[in-house]
Amino acid sequence: MHKQIKTGILSLLIIFAPLCLFCCSDDTKKAEDITVAYFPGWPCTFEIGWAKGWFEKEMGVHVKFREFDTGAQMTAVMASGDVHIAYSLGLIPFASAVTQGVPLKAVGIADSYSEVENIVIRNGTGITSPRDLIGKTVGVPYGTTSHYKLMGILEKSGIKQTQLKIIDMAPQDIVAAFKRKDIHAGIAWEPFFSEMLKDGHLIVSAEDITQWGYNTFDVVAVTEQFAQNNPHLVTTFLKVVDDSTIYFRKNPDDSYRLIGQKAGLTPEKAKAILNGMEFYTIEEQLQSTWMGTTGEKGEIVEKIKKVADFLVKQKSIDKALHNYAHVVDPGFLEENK
Repeated sequence: MHKQIKTGILSLLIIFAPLCLFCCSDDTKKAEDITVAYFPGWPCTFEIGWAKGWFEKEMGVHVKFREFDTGAQMTAVMASGDVHIAYSLGLIPFASAVTQGVPLKAVGIADSYSEVENIVIRNGTGITSPRDLIGKTVGVPYGTTSHYKLMGILEKSGIKQTQLKIIDMAPQDIVAAFKRKDIHAGIAWEPFFSEMLKDGHLIVSAEDITQWGYNTFDVVAVTEQFAQNNPHLVTTFLKVVDDSTIYFRKNPDDSYRLIGQKAGLTPEKAKAILNGMEFYTIEEQLQSTWMGTTGEKGEIVEKIKKVADFLVKQKSIDKALHNYAHVVDPGFLEENK
């Protein structure tokens, strides 16, 4: 998502980079309590386990869920050791962080959300296809998955960035500008996406974008030292997330209520957003299309590399790594089979 990597990511990571060499003392011993990062207002199945108290019951430790507005903030605080697990960390901030030396591992797939993040065209502009964007103005939060998708749409359509006006804007500002008719189109995630759709329409489908290789998803990430010192807690955390996902599939109505409680949404709003998202069981995450196995890593490795190369083009990072297999660890999922 979004899992916004805003323009301040480099400064955030520079601040915490020295701490990457050693995590706080909390990570150098067996944990008695852990902190999990998450995004407020972003409905996910893990919130079922949170609402029902399953994490603390199964893990046997105090679990604190801590809000962050951006993925850059998540990775910076994880580098300091103050956060042990990040649920729903976006691929862009994850790729940026590990490329710059933050010791993190992707241990699972949190969600995919291609259906709830797309470019929306304001009605009345006469834009009916991507080529019609030439000469128009588009609002997008730079350095985010929305920005990544926009660049993919332009590339696929043979449009150069210089052929239209692209403005770096926060999602809420995009919606305001959209309604004021200051921009012709905007691209962002929920709940801003649906706000624009009230006065707009799509010109490419989520299926199109996915087929072009620009699908967006989030990972479950952990600090390396926490995983090394507390492997059972990581394994159990993923098992509770799996139980939550299974509960969601079997009891959707109650799940909308529980998830809404933790995400700060009405059950109706939670349902509307969740209907455009996908959540995967452990068995599904271990398929080659996602995490793969310890013996043969999945497509996530190539997807991280693709995102890192994008960040280099955008001058967000200096250079990408040659390979990202070492930051993907399906082993904790495999322990639950």
